[in-house]
Amino acid sequence: MKRCPIAVLMTLLVAGACQPPDVPSLEVGIPEDAAWRPTELTGDGMELPDPRDVIRRMTDFMGNHDDMRFEALVTYQAVQENGQKLNFDLLQRMAIRQPDRLFWTTLRDDGSTNTAWFDRGDFTLLRQPANVWGQVNLSPNIPEAVESLVYEYDLDVPFADMLIEGGQLWLGEEVTSTEYVGEAWVEGYWTDHVALRMPGADVQLWVRHGAEPFPARLNITYTEEEGQPSYSARFRNWGTTLPAGALPAFVPPPGSEELEVVAVYD
Repeated sequence: MKRCPIAVLMTLLVAGACQPPDVPSLEVGIPEDAAWRPTELTGDGMELPDPRDVIRRMTDFMGNHDDMRFEALVTYQAVQENGQKLNFDLLQRMAIRQPDRLFWTTLRDDGSTNTAWFDRGDFTLLRQPANVWGQVNLSPNIPEAVESLVYEYDLDVPFADMLIEGGQLWLGEEVTSTEYVGEAWVEGYWTDHVALRMPGADVQLWVRHGAEPFPARLNITYTEEEGQPSYSARFRNWGTTLPAGALPAFVPPPGSEELEVVAVYD
């Protein structure tokens, strides 16, 4: 191997004279994925949008579609007795057909899954790898059924507040302040970043620009809980049509056991 005198080391390194002939030069490449290539922002940037208008544009758009599907990467915090916050991850997929059909799967970072079917009042939950399931009859209406699952059966339903309250969740009288933060590139889309406060929660939303103003990201800090834990979700694969099989019928898995489902709270 050719050696370089110390006195001229820096000069030769810059010039590349000491690089062995069989070592290729390294370049930091940018992936071809569109999420890595922000597009040019359009607009004059002179007037900031009203944060409530940003939220209303999102909720009106979503409320005008009966069919919807999405995937969310969720991280939530659990505060321990010693005050330390632990983070846990979920991968969630949901298909919605208003007014009376839901299907979702939650994959936890311990490898367990909850899969749920809601079909015109009939609700079924399957837990794996325990291979157990249960059924209960609820209201045929999605908001009322989800409210029962959360407040009577103590079940974690993905984005339950949004399913129960719709647009009023972010635009109701309980919202004490709203702020437009700015534009941000999230999951391959330019978004409007807004922040709002309500009793017990500081909320941030990132809403896509363009003709499909879906939420791209959600962050909630629970300000009245000990340790103020946070919850965050990054959304992807939004759609306003459901492909074949998006709302499957429940079929008990081989060897599974049916359990009785009882309400936790009256």
